[in-house]
Amino acid sequence: MLNVALVGHIDHGKSTLIGRLLYDTGSLPEGKLKEIKKTCESLGRKFEFAYLVDALEEERKKQMTIETAQTFFKSEKRDYAIIDAPGHKEFLKNMVTGVSQADAAILIVDVVEGLQEQTKRHAYLLKLLGIEKLIVVINKMDLVNYEKLKFEKTRNDVVSYLKDLGIEPTCIIPISAYEGDNVVKKSEKMRWYNGPTVMRALDAIEKKEMFYHFRLPIQDEYEMGGEKIYVGNILSGEVKKGDVVKCYPEEKEVKIEKILVYENEVETAKAPQAVGIIVDSELKRGCVLGKGERPLVTRNVSSLLFSLVGDVKEGEKYLMRCVTQEVECRVEKVLEKIDINTLERLSGKELKETEIGKVELSFEKPVVVEKFNKLKELGRFVLMKEGKIIAGGIVV
Repeated sequence: MLNVALVGHIDHGKSTLIGRLLYDTGSLPEGKLKEIKKTCESLGRKFEFAYLVDALEEERKKQMTIETAQTFFKSEKRDYAIIDAPGHKEFLKNMVTGVSQADAAILIVDVVEGLQEQTKRHAYLLKLLGIEKLIVVINKMDLVNYEKLKFEKTRNDVVSYLKDLGIEPTCIIPISAYEGDNVVKKSEKMRWYNGPTVMRALDAIEKKEMFYHFRLPIQDEYEMGGEKIYVGNILSGEVKKGDVVKCYPEEKEVKIEKILVYENEVETAKAPQAVGIIVDSELKRGCVLGKGERPLVTRNVSSLLFSLVGDVKEGEKYLMRCVTQEVECRVEKVLEKIDINTLERLSGKELKETEIGKVELSFEKPVVVEKFNKLKELGRFVLMKEGKIIAGGIVV
């Protein structure tokens, strides 16, 4: 399965594109189309493909996507999970959460409105989150009579901004998500375009298989038959019965005596399996088992931080969560802020809501992390205050 994030400014057509993909690939559950048509009639609106995705009543009334939703469909080549990431800046937290799970992304731009601030912010986040495979779609071509010159102007603006970010899209496709032009079927109204449809462009993406050293954060412990079973999700690599691994941050060695998957004992387990293990020593929630190259065990981290709710200030204390670790931390210094419109580096002592910058964090005790470009799951974290997520970051 290929996980694809769909990002872009509010009302540029993300949910409509997903609805059209579902419809044109025959991936809709039985009766869904009839249900949505009935909903549209009850709301006094014409049928919208977006309603196939925006299933929450609140979303239908406000006509905006507020939750990150995963939608599944199939092409002749493979299965897909499309992650519909909210476009409005108030829902930036949901967007970051969704995109961090993606193998590739589609950036959607309205040909009439062109590049917007949120489009630029989303493109920047794609760069920060290491999404290398990017398809750009220029939507709503039906509103400009499918004119080539209108497409080219918007395309040139997008290419110029992405080039400054160091991003080269795999392709740029003119589409009408509502009418279905160049989504699954080739458009008869844009014969001047010779490239792939959205579906063909997705099928052409080769999923990058990543290998990394064994890492298993301990999530919880249970007792069964007088034995302590420690459970968690393997983030990377594999482990075998009898292996001697290290428990970080203490760096003590433990021996894997049993591996359980769904209560069945197995000889080997690998990412992304959820497992239970029995070892010859005591473990604690939050520790990370590993073998091979040593992870980064540290009390200081430089990170790129996205301020999501409120401001992040120098000297303020937060709770950092990274996989199953929860550690108090302090923002020692805001090293720089990034203007997402000009990409200029700015100075300052705080990151205001929705701003992005590089910060130095210190922790009250050692944490186990990895650089984000090595292992995403141990390279990303959130900062919390009073039970709320304030910011998201990646280790650089």
